[in-house]
Amino acid sequence: MRRMISSAALMLALTIAGCDKNEEPKVPANPETPGTPTAPADRPIIFTTAIAATRSPQLEADGSGTFTAGDTFTLYAHDGNGASAALDYTIGATALYWREIAFAQEGERINLAACYPKQTLDKGAFDFTVTQSPDGDLLLVTGKEAAVGSEQPVELTFRHAMHRLTVQVEIEDESVDAASVEILCSAHASGRFDLATGTCSLHDSKETFSVTKPEGNILLYPQPTDRVSLEVHAGEATKQWTLSELAPKQDELESGKELTVKLTVRDGKILFAGMTIEGWGNQGTVDGEIIL
Repeated sequence: MRRMISSAALMLALTIAGCDKNEEPKVPANPETPGTPTAPADRPIIFTTAIAATRSPQLEADGSGTFTAGDTFTLYAHDGNGASAALDYTIGATALYWREIAFAQEGERINLAACYPKQTLDKGAFDFTVTQSPDGDLLLVTGKEAAVGSEQPVELTFRHAMHRLTVQVEIEDESVDAASVEILCSAHASGRFDLATGTCSLHDSKETFSVTKPEGNILLYPQPTDRVSLEVHAGEATKQWTLSELAPKQDELESGKELTVKLTVRDGKILFAGMTIEGWGNQGTVDGEIIL
């Protein structure tokens, strides 16, 4: 997926092909009185959708990309008085007008949130289980305000809800075959997201994810590092530890960021070669080599 921003006008006949984020949206004239502006409630809500280091059917290596026609996300509108509305919005197909958000009054501002893939909401919240499949990632927009009746596009920038753990094992031992490398990661894999507050809570259960090659990415819920264990097998060598043991200054795996753990197999031992957090957002650096 190329890093770009696509614009989606929420009108039945409009597609997103060739749209530009800076293109001035056209407000349709009132059909009953040609030449006069359309009433605010009858104006389409125009979105531009951007993906900041995020997931879509087409994705760059750094996690950035764009949505394409046919992608569907869940849009959640709410105000400070408990009123809310939720709907599934399909890029290039859904038409949404301000009048369809019943509680929204012209001149007021409302809050918008969104998630991809689409979810079934319960008062703005939903349960989600992360997997290592294409649908295991979750994209969120929270805390976005919009002026009711505005003709200006509402820009939705989706961000990763999960953390990406990358483990790299460099083999410097001729007696160890790369095919023997196995990486096991045990962590909380499910929780509940609240789109209204932009927060999530972890469920108690854990799951173990496996990577059977010297380098791999593992999607994880944001969680304390002392709840995440990593076990590496390489030939006859084996080592298990928690992430908090490796990086005592890192208390949490943060949403939308990437932690890279670098290991070296040498002389029958697995050596810890350092950890860096980069790509999705810089959380810090832990350097050094530790013989495990």
